[in-house]
Amino acid sequence: MVAAALDKALDGTALWVLLGLYRAYAILDRDQAEELACIGLSPLQFNILTVLQRTGQPTTMGALAGMLVVKPTNLSGNINFLIERGLVKRELNPADQRWLLAVLTTQGKEFLAEHLPDHWRRLERLMYGLSREMRIQLVSLLRELLVSIEDEQARGRAADKSEKKSRAA
Repeated sequence: MVAAALDKALDGTALWVLLGLYRAYAILDRDQAEELACIGLSPLQFNILTVLQRTGQPTTMGALAGMLVVKPTNLSGNINFLIERGLVKRELNPADQRWLLAVLTTQGKEFLAEHLPDHWRRLERLMYGLSREMRIQLVSLLRELLVSIEDEQARGRAADKSEKKSRAA
C-alpha cells in the first residue's frame, strides 16, 4: 500500500474509507439526479421538499440549510424555483420579521404524496444488498465518522486560534 510505504504508522484504511465514500456518493448522487430529473427537480430541491415535510412547520432558511448541510446562499435559487412551481412559499417570520420562513404548500404536499412512494421504492432497490440490520449499522458507523470528523475539525480550529494568539502576543 502506497500510504504505508510513505509512513509506516499509517495502515491505509482511512484512505479506503474516503475513496469508498466518495465513490458511493458519486454513484448515488448521479442516480438521484437522473431519477429526480424525470419529475423536474434536482436532488437538493427534492430534499428541500422532504425536509419541509418532515419538519411539518415553517422553517427559517438557516435551519433548513443546517438540516440539508448546505450554505444558506445555496438555497436561494432553489427555493425560488420551488416557489415558481407552487411547491413552496415564503412567509415572514412572525417572531422576527427580518427572517423569512420556507413553507411547504398544499401543492407541495400533494406533489410529495404522488412522488415519494416511488422514490422510497427506488431507494429500497438501490440498497437491496444491505439487510435492515446492515443499514442500521451503516447509519451508526456514518454517525461515528461524522463525530470523528467534527471533533478533529474543532481541534484544528482551536489550534489555529491558539497559534494566532501566540503570534499576536
